[in-house]
Amino acid sequence: MLGSRQQELVVSETDIDAALAHLRTLPYRPQIPMSWDRQHLLDLLREAIGNRPKINECHNIAPGVFAIIQPFGIDLLSRGEPDGRLQVWLLVRSAGTDPTRLTTLQ
Repeated sequence: MLGSRQQELVVSETDIDAALAHLRTLPYRPQIPMSWDRQHLLDLLREAIGNRPKINECHNIAPGVFAIIQPFGIDLLSRGEPDGRLQVWLLVRSAGTDPTRLTTLQ
């Protein structure tokens, strides 16, 4: 379309570091350089999010890693005026499933 531009999408390096630390502890993963893991994670993010990210949309990125799209800086106390960017929050599940410890919700 004429006159339209894709909204800039950013991710915090601290979120990337936390996701990589988690993924590198998973069993049966090949021992490859950190830079390859980083590139693979960024590729997975781009693929999952696609070209039209939506605020509050959640994506399953990798085992125990999820991405939520938010307006940039929404988590900052004095973020000022919104600048139009979107931010990917990476959420890491800190524990795996223990089949002997479950709670039924219904």
